[in-house]
Amino acid sequence: MPTTALDRLLADDTVRASVPAFDAHRDLIPLRLPAWDTASTETVNALTGRVATAGFALVETGTAPGQDDLLGLAGLLDLGEPFVPPLYRIPGSVQVGTAGVSQLTATPGAAADAARHPATSAIGQGWHVDGTLQQLGEVRTSLLLCVRPAATGGQSLLFNATAAFLDLADHDPAAAAALMAPSALVRMATVNGSNDSTAGPAFAVTGGQLLTRYARTDADRWFPPSGDPAAVDRALARLDELAAPGSPYRLEFTMTAGQGLVFANSRLCHGRAAYTDDSAAPRTLLRGLFTTDLTTR
Repeated sequence: MPTTALDRLLADDTVRASVPAFDAHRDLIPLRLPAWDTASTETVNALTGRVATAGFALVETGTAPGQDDLLGLAGLLDLGEPFVPPLYRIPGSVQVGTAGVSQLTATPGAAADAARHPATSAIGQGWHVDGTLQQLGEVRTSLLLCVRPAATGGQSLLFNATAAFLDLADHDPAAAAALMAPSALVRMATVNGSNDSTAGPAFAVTGGQLLTRYARTDADRWFPPSGDPAAVDRALARLDELAAPGSPYRLEFTMTAGQGLVFANSRLCHGRAAYTDDSAAPRTLLRGLFTTDLTTR
């Protein structure tokens, strides 16, 4: 009889079946919305269905969006009000607008801030989930809208971390179990003068779904369970391989003005390639975080 969290996961076909699967030939074709506020029920169902099966959906209208468009898309999907993590309610270098929408634009000359917070700089971003200091599964859905792409670079990266974890579990159960330990991953704040940190598992089953807060950034600290100190190292090395270019668990694409990304933040990890900007027309994205889960509808 299964006795550990990993045993129960591996024995549960329902959980396994709920893990996303990438199909680049289908998933990288944007779903066309005539306008964020006039999409048909059929289009909305196609969008939510794609998020349920692939973990994300690309959408587009062809025009550069604004804050009202992100909120309109959230309303269309019945996501509720944007969630603002406590870290971004603190006055400082990184804040969120009054409507709960972040504008992600690099700040020229802010080298120190850029080094501490890649989301508002032109440097690349490692794998992470949004709401990094929240508990696993708290931020379920993220919306990104591209107002203006970078002059060069800036590709969006997606890693199907939950599916890769099942791959790891099938080949090295001890390594996978190490990432499910209660304090396997500690995330630390790097902005707004905060020294907050959050410890928890990198993967866990919640409500019949395999969820993740896996991340590979300078703000992460990993702690092996007692009895097998090498298990975390093996797990991270294997997941690094499964997230490398050419892996079936990785997708890479460039969003153009008017395109958006809806993704299951607790099932996929995302990152971004470094880019160069046009100072007269800097790369700009809008972001909203939501606690509503589209994949369970």
